[in-house]
Amino acid sequence: MNQPAKILALISHKSITKTTTISNLSHSLALQGYRTLIIDTDGVPAIQMHIEQNKEVTEKRIIKNKAKVELLKNKGRAINQSLLDQLEYDEFALENRPIVIARSLYELDAQFDVIKRDYAHFDFIIVDVPAKVLDSKNNPIKEIKRLISFSDLVITPYKGDTQNAVTAVTVSGIIEDLKYDAVSLGGKFTTKVRSLLAFDPARIKANSKEVSANLTLTDTSTTAARLARNAERKALKEIDRKSQIDADIRAFGDAFGEHQKPLEAPLIFRSIYPNQFNKGQTIYNATTESAKIAQAEFNLVVKAILEAIAETSVVATAQNESITN
Repeated sequence: MNQPAKILALISHKSITKTTTISNLSHSLALQGYRTLIIDTDGVPAIQMHIEQNKEVTEKRIIKNKAKVELLKNKGRAINQSLLDQLEYDEFALENRPIVIARSLYELDAQFDVIKRDYAHFDFIIVDVPAKVLDSKNNPIKEIKRLISFSDLVITPYKGDTQNAVTAVTVSGIIEDLKYDAVSLGGKFTTKVRSLLAFDPARIKANSKEVSANLTLTDTSTTAARLARNAERKALKEIDRKSQIDADIRAFGDAFGEHQKPLEAPLIFRSIYPNQFNKGQTIYNATTESAKIAQAEFNLVVKAILEAIAETSVVATAQNESITN
């Protein structure tokens, strides 16, 4: 018997990389052969428009590359393997592209069981929630509270600023209330809640004194020596920035980890993310060196998300066994 689709909801009180993250996450899952449904409840169909644009761009590239292959065949010329690889990649991504449907939070709340039944053969259902968790009276939106309870994994994205700390307090309060409600009814709150901390490396200034103190190459007498010293300085700056990111993650975990433990990997939000999104593409459609760095970093985020979802399966299995026994 197939396992039902895992429910993953991205929830925040501000617009913080949610749609961009969903775009790249769903593309990564597609490349791994997973079928994904995206439910857009955001009101502004950004993810729906993006996925459709991505489909159109990919279809055009496939047509163009097939024409190139046919032309080369007709001329009896060798076909570059990279061209064939790109064609295979695009066809697979297109075939496994995510399906997007739009529902308001109210509609989703009323239709959730039907949607889960209709898409039970999918692997994941990802819900893009509007960028707010409180209503006009500063009370938690009831449909969001229920969505959290129904989900296998909730991801709460944050950037490192004061407003996000305020939002984290609000979200933690909602999770704490849901846990209390579940226990008071004789049950258990089983949804995993994980925070995704986003950092823009361009905004993180390396500690120049620390970097200078750790430099080991001092020779600047030749061009080669100066280049080597500059390369070491650049590497030390990256190490220092990563150290600052790790410290921020630990601090967030100390403050809010009880209710929304940080994912094992942060989102390093490089400029390629919005650049690709605006073109109807993901970071996985780019082939530059900077794109490869972003892909490697985001692969760690995807791995952390899949591991968190796997935790929910273990918990559910253990609970079912205890009930059976």
